[in-house]
Amino acid sequence: MKRTDWEESYHIRTFEVDFRNRLHLTVLFHLLQETATKQIERQGVGVEVLKSRDEAWVLSRLLLEIDRYPGAGEEIRVRTWPRGIERLFAHRDFQVAASAGDMIGKATSYWLLVDLKTRRPKRPADVFKHMPTAPDRMAVAVKPDKLPSLEKAEPVGTVQAGYSHLDLNRHVNNAVYVEWILDAFPAEVHERFQVTRLQINFQAETRIGDRLVLFKEALSETGPPAFGVEGLKDGGKILAFQARLEWGERPAGS
Repeated sequence: MKRTDWEESYHIRTFEVDFRNRLHLTVLFHLLQETATKQIERQGVGVEVLKSRDEAWVLSRLLLEIDRYPGAGEEIRVRTWPRGIERLFAHRDFQVAASAGDMIGKATSYWLLVDLKTRRPKRPADVFKHMPTAPDRMAVAVKPDKLPSLEKAEPVGTVQAGYSHLDLNRHVNNAVYVEWILDAFPAEVHERFQVTRLQINFQAETRIGDRLVLFKEALSETGPPAFGVEGLKDGGKILAFQARLEWGERPAGS
């Protein structure tokens, strides 16, 4: 019988932390994706197998909650398990723990199985025949539902997809969007606050040469900052992604 969970350990290196010696959120996104990839490879439906069928997994939505950011030299363990299927979405959850076992982060995500020729989603039931699931075990208590459009967002800059942003599917990797989102905030915000909750919903793929205009809107007037960020491409005609961020005060000494 194949096991439901998969776990990988990672050593945090100096080039994976920020100026406060805390793990870059973009790196954490890479590690979540890598751990999920390791599991599906062991289950016989990895990247190369799906590629031979002109298929690929694409992240559609992810909701992350993080309590502590590890620093360089620390070991973390990332655990993941598939939870099942809801219509076209494949659900997958994650837990992130320090080497001592204390939980420092958790996430829930929705993935789509995409036909690489048509770039359209397919029903994932056939692939899930190879995956034991844990439908009732939720890492995060809420779902990454649809997000409403921002109403008073202001443009904060433009980004362009280049070679170094692309992944195996020849579109911008999900972690790059997180980098773009975080760069929309000045260093003063990062000095004082850290992201404690992030939801990102991907609406349209971004390919090399595409330009995105980023929009940002403050969603809270008191307390720790909360913001919405959106990226639009093709002159504002196509919504590429939506994100919601909640920030908390950085712990003393971090």
